[in-house]
Amino acid sequence: EGFNRHSIELLRRGLNRMPRRVSTAHSKRAGVVLPLCNVDGVPCILFEKRSRHLRAHPDEVCLPGGMVSENEDKSIAQTCLREMEEEIGIGHNSANVLGVLRCNWGEVHHLVGVAVTPVVCFLGEIGEKQLNPNADEVAEVFTVPLESFIDRGRWIHKKHYAPFFTGGPYVIW
Repeated sequence: EGFNRHSIELLRRGLNRMPRRVSTAHSKRAGVVLPLCNVDGVPCILFEKRSRHLRAHPDEVCLPGGMVSENEDKSIAQTCLREMEEEIGIGHNSANVLGVLRCNWGEVHHLVGVAVTPVVCFLGEIGEKQLNPNADEVAEVFTVPLESFIDRGRWIHKKHYAPFFTGGPYVIW
């Protein structure tokens, strides 16, 4: 069954128990939303397919997010919510921030040149939300059932590459 109040609270508690390693030491910082949702009662993750005319990473699958605005954003969660609203029309009133998924930012910065902080949010039943993708940035919004990510047969692992997930409408890496 889909995410419910109990499972959302367990996720929030688990995220808040993770060790904190968030740092502002990197000059380029960004935030991405890991948007959890239900689709007809099935727990899913929401993704975007970037517009093909974008300068960076055109036509690739991604999570909503973007660069921190030092002038506008008071927190990384605020960065994520601002970007998600700009990209797909879901704002801070419709997203329940559960916490920050902590990782080694230096490692991420080394790979992409930007320290990326993932913020986990719950969007509720997605069928009840009005998604308005910004065509300048987003070609498509889609969801993948959480259960699909558990199936090891849907993953491709190659030496010196990030793992590829093949269980959705597009390859996700």
